[in-house]
Amino acid sequence: MVNFNVEYFMNYRKVKIILPLISICMLLIQGCAGVNTFPTVARAGDTVSVMVGGTENSRKETIAVTLTDADNVQWDLQALGKVRSVFNLRADARAKGTHYSSYLESVSSWIKGHEPVQTVLVVDIPVEVAPGVASLNVNTGVDDDSSGIAHPYVINVEIIPGLGSGDNFLRKDFLAPNAAVDFSRLEPAPHAKVNFGVDDGVVIGAASLTVDFDETVVNPNDINVYVPESSVRGLLNNPGAFGETQRMVYWHQDGQQLFVDIIAPQGIKKNFLKLYIVHPDDVVGSPGFNIINSVFYDTSGSELILTPDLVYFQ
Repeated sequence: MVNFNVEYFMNYRKVKIILPLISICMLLIQGCAGVNTFPTVARAGDTVSVMVGGTENSRKETIAVTLTDADNVQWDLQALGKVRSVFNLRADARAKGTHYSSYLESVSSWIKGHEPVQTVLVVDIPVEVAPGVASLNVNTGVDDDSSGIAHPYVINVEIIPGLGSGDNFLRKDFLAPNAAVDFSRLEPAPHAKVNFGVDDGVVIGAASLTVDFDETVVNPNDINVYVPESSVRGLLNNPGAFGETQRMVYWHQDGQQLFVDIIAPQGIKKNFLKLYIVHPDDVVGSPGFNIINSVFYDTSGSELILTPDLVYFQ
């Protein structure tokens, strides 16, 4: 057991049988950091989940996953269609580590351009895999992994005798008591990410953006804006105290354009300010998100010359 800190657990990776998926969430809040926190055994044919660092850009279509079994046979799980999903988990916003990690632990993921997340890979083990000690070789293929661990990840798992089963993850609720879980609902929706820059000492007090989009491609009423929170102790005005990453974000759309207003009276560093413009994945074609106007001010009301960056991910 160790003292909890968000970034450590967000970037730790292990192998476990997927059935009790909720226990991944428990890892994020309990503070258990042993190598064998989760079972590292599975049967051929089982479904397993692997924690593969903290990255915003990794996708199931591009992640490289190879399993080498006890007979030294290599199985390209991506080519075999055995990669089920790649998605991210976040810690409870009330968790101790969310608020009381050290400054460096808190900012390490933001330096990589994203909020603290735990990336989870779900794969099926081929039924023909030989029993014995095997290894998973995982390369997320991205440059925003905040784990600090060199790729590829090599993760050991013991394949025990017996035939497993690829789980359908049936969920039970009063609307659909035996509906199979749709992993795509956990994966990112198409979105435009707006960055305001790296930390160079410039502090934003207020901002106003106008974003154009093609209303013939995407229904304006389907557009949503997500702004990740950043609970990080300050270094500027009151070292060690909270409050320097507070901001208020208001937005609306008029059917043709999206308007975003940001207020941070105490000032906020550029790297802690991000927003995502999200739309459904059944949209055909690009919605053409484009920042056509932006105005920035410092905490004294003087105008800043900044160029926000918008990148679209479908």
